[in-house]
Amino acid sequence: MTYNMWYPDNTGARMGVNELVFAIEEAITRHELKVGDRLPPQRILAYKLGVNPTTVSRAYQRAAQKGLVGGQIGRGTYVLGNSNAAMFAQAIGVSDALKINLSINKLRCDEVILKLNKQIEAANTLANTPQYYEYISNDLVLRFQRAVSQWLDTCRQVSFNENQILALPSCQYGLQMIFTRLLNAGDAILVDEFTAPGIITAAKQRGLRLFTCKGDEQGITPEGLASAAKQTGARMLVTIPSHHSPLGFSQSEARRRALADEVRRLDLLLVEEDIYGMFDTPAPVSGYIPEHSLLVSGFSKCLSGGHRASFIASANPVLHKLRENIVETAWLVSASAASHIITAIEHGLIDKAIQHCLAEMKRRNALLNKRLGLQLPLTSPHHWIASGVLDIRG
Repeated sequence: MTYNMWYPDNTGARMGVNELVFAIEEAITRHELKVGDRLPPQRILAYKLGVNPTTVSRAYQRAAQKGLVGGQIGRGTYVLGNSNAAMFAQAIGVSDALKINLSINKLRCDEVILKLNKQIEAANTLANTPQYYEYISNDLVLRFQRAVSQWLDTCRQVSFNENQILALPSCQYGLQMIFTRLLNAGDAILVDEFTAPGIITAAKQRGLRLFTCKGDEQGITPEGLASAAKQTGARMLVTIPSHHSPLGFSQSEARRRALADEVRRLDLLLVEEDIYGMFDTPAPVSGYIPEHSLLVSGFSKCLSGGHRASFIASANPVLHKLRENIVETAWLVSASAASHIITAIEHGLIDKAIQHCLAEMKRRNALLNKRLGLQLPLTSPHHWIASGVLDIRG
């Protein structure tokens, strides 16, 4: 049996320590180097690259510090399995339709979603024009705002006019921008007892303090919100009422109305992430208090993760502050992504994508319940399983 040793491409500029470390990380991410693969001996690699052996030695040391590789005397240097690059490669590398990958929650572009996206491309009147490949125009931004307003009205049963829609490249970016523009380092924000990693990351980057609100099986209770707001003096609540991440619950209409009343009474600003709301029946909490909320959502979970075009919908004057610098908001949305979403909404194809994804979620969850002996909710993309529940031996 022959073994093909990996070597980095050295056809470009001379490779130094940083360039070699980057090449190793990229190779792991692209599956050119897999967990357990052996890297070339340092002297051989130095000869191949035409560099000093010290350069390779330092690069291997730095790669080891980053957790990419590890070495053993007599065995050489090997790719480790616990680095970010290795875990990301494993997460995105599952392409077998028979497998259910629970390590990352992303849209799988199966034959139905691919066909719908092809239909959208064919119907997209902008696709064969120069504007499709340029920075987004003001006219296209306005069309996107109108389309989102239409979709919110028909799909999420909430009313926001086109001037109350702010185009963004992604929901995660929207959270980061809200925290950066509206809060200062050290400010407190209120969240669920268990909250999404994206919210935690965005808050940590801004140096914000997170305080949890007491809740029940439906998440935050009005009493828990009032108590936390009184104790912390926080003026912002960040929550996910629809298909909560990571707990998977969805709040009832009655709970949403009660929370809306409490947010209004406390004069808080609600930041509601609604990225999975399209798979839920109750309207967003923001629909009851549009003047007290920022509804953050998008379409990457139902149509195309590659066409990143999200939005914030709000009747609060703070939206004008977020919109002040167009270079940080709408101009970051690509014209191709915006026109794709617009076409999908205008031709009713996004609704078909939503229904298909919902059916696939039900199929996947039913299979998990059958194989693992669980009782997971069929329509939720997130699941919280207590430690020790699963026994996957045999």
